[in-house]
Amino acid sequence: MLHQLKNILIKINKFRLTKNFQRNEIKKIKQKRRIQIQKQVTLTKEQKKQIDDLYKKYYGKKIKYNWHKEYYAISGVFDYRYFPELLYIPKFEDLLNSPNYYNCLQDKNIIEFVSRSCDGVRSPLVYVRCANGLLLDGNYNVISKEKAVDILSKIDSFFIKPSVGSNSGKDCKIINQDEFNNLKERLFEQYGKDFIIQELLHNSEDIAKLNKTSLNTFRVITYILDGNIYHMPLALKIGRNGHFLDNAHQGGMFIGLNDEGYLDKQAATEFGEKFLEHPDSKVKFENYHIEGVDKIIEVAHKLQGMIPHVGCINWDLTINDKNEIILIEANIRGGGIWIVEMTGKAAFGNNTERVLELIKENKELF
Repeated sequence: MLHQLKNILIKINKFRLTKNFQRNEIKKIKQKRRIQIQKQVTLTKEQKKQIDDLYKKYYGKKIKYNWHKEYYAISGVFDYRYFPELLYIPKFEDLLNSPNYYNCLQDKNIIEFVSRSCDGVRSPLVYVRCANGLLLDGNYNVISKEKAVDILSKIDSFFIKPSVGSNSGKDCKIINQDEFNNLKERLFEQYGKDFIIQELLHNSEDIAKLNKTSLNTFRVITYILDGNIYHMPLALKIGRNGHFLDNAHQGGMFIGLNDEGYLDKQAATEFGEKFLEHPDSKVKFENYHIEGVDKIIEVAHKLQGMIPHVGCINWDLTINDKNEIILIEANIRGGGIWIVEMTGKAAFGNNTERVLELIKENKELF
């Protein structure tokens, strides 16, 4: 009886979360500045018919054109297979990602165990971590505040971020020794019960040339469909204006690239700024090549295969100055495919029809 009650409560919480995501996506796409972007393009009758025919046949009904228009306006490329965020997080993610797993694995202190077990990738070196209020060193040994302060006092600069409930670079900071001397234990109090303090990373030469001030990362979204692992078109996130973060929500840009590591012609920001070259480094994007992208893809597929009960994951990976592949973090819940589709590529490509069928087959869950 207790087990049944627990399962019912999990389903109720999942239903509430799904509805919240749906409301958030509708609210987001109707923001004034997004509407202004959507107004920059007009869909032809033929384009509307292509969208309607696809979604009526495989999803069972038509959808609004807002997402198609936004992705079209920013990328300059129309694709009737664009997949709206309204169907991605609240429905596709819901189907593939078990709450029993993602509630745990979204903790950045936990996902590290996955990378430690995967050949060809490592996580950033951790100096101090806090998990549910328990202070630990990089090897998960319990330590005192005094010991934590002592460890960090010997490091010139380090990177700190929340390990639970954070995204888009929120509250991520680089702390140098002068700043730490002024903060000491107050730093731990500011970040509460869950945080992680890591080494500063530096990109490989190919990636650093694009922008040296930020750690630039690859967004690789993997998913499991009908017993196979796939990845969506790749995107590279790049910082600018002297910022150390590459996140789009923090003013960074993103650009598509193919599986061989060649960049697309145009980078963009979330709200439609477009660049043919990086405004700071002046590096031209089109056909710029980055070594090691094939290994990034291989690692992402391996990582996905290690936790199949979370069947859709947004991985942030990069290559450091020692040409090692580094897993920065995994976005287990509430990921976004907009960063892929704003590069002008349908997230699911040739799998779009099957994904829509899958959602339609399970519509009673929503």
